Amino acid sequence: MAPQNSNVKHAIEALKWLVLCALVVWVALKFPQKDWELLVQQPKNWWVLLLALAMVLLANIISFWRWQGLLLALKVPISFFETVRLGFLGVAFNTVSAGSVGGDLFKAIAAANRSKDRKTEVITSVLVDRAIGLLGLVIVAAISTSLAANLSPQLTTIRNAAWILSATGLAGLLGIVGFGRSLPLELVQRIPWIGDKLHRIANACLIFQNRPQLALAMIAQSMTVHACLTASCWLISSALYSNSSTQPTLLEHFLAIPPALLAGTLPITPGGLGLQEVWIDLLFKQIPSVSSEFSGLIVATMYRAILLLIALIAGIVYLSGRSNAQPVDETP
Repeated sequence: MAPQNSNVKHAIEALKWLVLCALVVWVALKFPQKDWELLVQQPKNWWVLLLALAMVLLANIISFWRWQGLLLALKVPISFFETVRLGFLGVAFNTVSAGSVGGDLFKAIAAANRSKDRKTEVITSVLVDRAIGLLGLVIVAAISTSLAANLSPQLTTIRNAAWILSATGLAGLLGIVGFGRSLPLELVQRIPWIGDKLHRIANACLIFQNRPQLALAMIAQSMTVHACLTASCWLISSALYSNSSTQPTLLEHFLAIPPALLAGTLPITPGGLGLQEVWIDLLFKQIPSVSSEFSGLIVATMYRAILLLIALIAGIVYLSGRSNAQPVDETP
């Protein structure tokens, strides 16, 4: 029985690697041929592109660190390596799932499966972490669009919407921090059959009650993540337009990239494929100071190629560390 079980295990692992490769090929084939041709023909500074890749990796590592902090606050013991491994699982599946949030579902399931007693808290932590991530993104978009002197009507609308969303999110978070403990959660617990489960979910969602330092730390980490991703796009522009005066400034990238990243989270296409590229190209065209010779689409395509490479790295990290991942006995 043991040899047979071992063969089955190896077969499953081989199948997972094949699925990973198939997903990478599938996403690569989704790129329009004309965009690939433009990307290939464009001169490049490969060292700067490598730096852009490192910046995206750094952004992901910071986001995993943020999630670990939330899990530890929920009294779910987890190592940083395991957080990174599970985080990379979400990154890998983000390339093929709807929007850029679908990978969170797979990450939540994998994280919950290694937990014996706190699966509800683990799954809820993924949702809370995503909400904080989106709040950090709209705050970055609100601040960056407010730094420009002249904005097009479209960018002005985006700035106003970003400030409204930021204020709403921060007000809700402040309400949880200050008044979360005064909510009558014991009434939820009295609901037949599902009361205990709903009570645990509510407690996990209200993890920031009386914890302003945790809330501020997670918002700062989230803003840093999106600042790194925006900086990576600026580095891509620098690599592709190193010998040209048409390269937009870092501030101009902050005007276009954060709103485009937000559009990429909409659950419409796998990993925001196509939608995010269109928004990056469109928003750069809304900035009067950006030269018409600059192609936001080429930059967006190279950024997508880097995300594809990150997804491949993510899959390798997750599968390579699988044998070392052991369930732990969580104690509330």
